[in-house]
Amino acid sequence: MGTKSDSLVTGHLEHISSDIFDRYHDEITKLVAKEHGVYALYKNKRLYYVGLARNLRTRVNQHLKDKHSNRWDTFSLFLVEKAEHLKELESLMLHIFKPEGNRQRGKFANSTNLRRVLKKLVKNRNTIFEDAIFGTGSSRKHGLDRPGRTRTSRKSSGKLPLESLLAPGTELRCRYKKTEYRATVDESGRIVIDGISYRSPSAAGSAVRGGKATDGWTFWKYRNPQGDWEKLDKLRK
Repeated sequence: MGTKSDSLVTGHLEHISSDIFDRYHDEITKLVAKEHGVYALYKNKRLYYVGLARNLRTRVNQHLKDKHSNRWDTFSLFLVEKAEHLKELESLMLHIFKPEGNRQRGKFANSTNLRRVLKKLVKNRNTIFEDAIFGTGSSRKHGLDRPGRTRTSRKSSGKLPLESLLAPGTELRCRYKKTEYRATVDESGRIVIDGISYRSPSAAGSAVRGGKATDGWTFWKYRNPQGDWEKLDKLRK
């Protein structure tokens, strides 16, 4: 019954009584024929079981007689046009709803577990904040200053990179992973983000990107006298 389309789900039937298989056998056959998709079984409106089938009518009808019989009273069907998505769609529903009738939760064949990635990002972020508070570990690596403490650049001038390039209070902006970040330049030329100061544009950019090496001169932008946002690198030219 499903029509060709760019959509994943091409038809659905939700919360229908199990009695329909006995009373309206011909109608169900005509409705879903041998369509493939995902089905869900419910008992007293509570999800009991999720499965997939390449012949939905036959598969759901089987559950009226097998070990799942008398454990469900309504069902839902979701027709899927592309059969290659069936297994993954079933796994997605199993992971989200965890129905009691399913012993297996399913797997995502080509999915990356982001837990380790998030853990690493959080660890990098915590390291930066710890350095800012205690001045330990890799504070020099990140170019980070503890609040209230004054440090000078290794350059012979003794000035920080932005000290003579931008006036105190100048706003800086950058965009990373679809999120806009803002910072200000203080009177000594440091870049301040959420109360934490950084000695250079690259150090501030690295903090935004979770500790990754960053060319802050092309990462951050400032507003020029004409009101346009330009990369900091323009100041060095």
